[in-house]
Amino acid sequence: MASKQEEFEQLKYLYDAYTREYETVVGEISNYMMASAAFDRNLQVFDNIGTVQNANMLVGLEGGTYLQTTTKEIKGVITSVGAGYLVEKSVADAKQVVSANYEKLQKNMKQLIEQRNKLEKEIMDITFKINSMQQSQ
Repeated sequence: MASKQEEFEQLKYLYDAYTREYETVVGEISNYMMASAAFDRNLQVFDNIGTVQNANMLVGLEGGTYLQTTTKEIKGVITSVGAGYLVEKSVADAKQVVSANYEKLQKNMKQLIEQRNKLEKEIMDITFKINSMQQSQ
């Protein structure tokens, strides 16, 4: 049978482990939210593609340098299909790829949020137990 001190140390260890995992999950959720916002902006552009044609634009180069240009005709979209591969697609096909990726991202983010909520509950339960043990001493 574990002594109160051993049980206390185990709870502290679990608290630290859950807290580290919680911080990792929260960081991942933040990354997913930024990616989600990027997908959302891309989908908005695809929905309003007519306003992008014949528009003044800045094309980013490196080191804070931009080209000032005007679009003429949008013939295709270069988009990522995963594993670092880029392919040229029509606007409609690119929108489908981005939409599918957006849906996968939303599903994964939902799972991360569920995991975060479970970790929050575990951390609160452990905190309550640790506080109870400290008060009983």
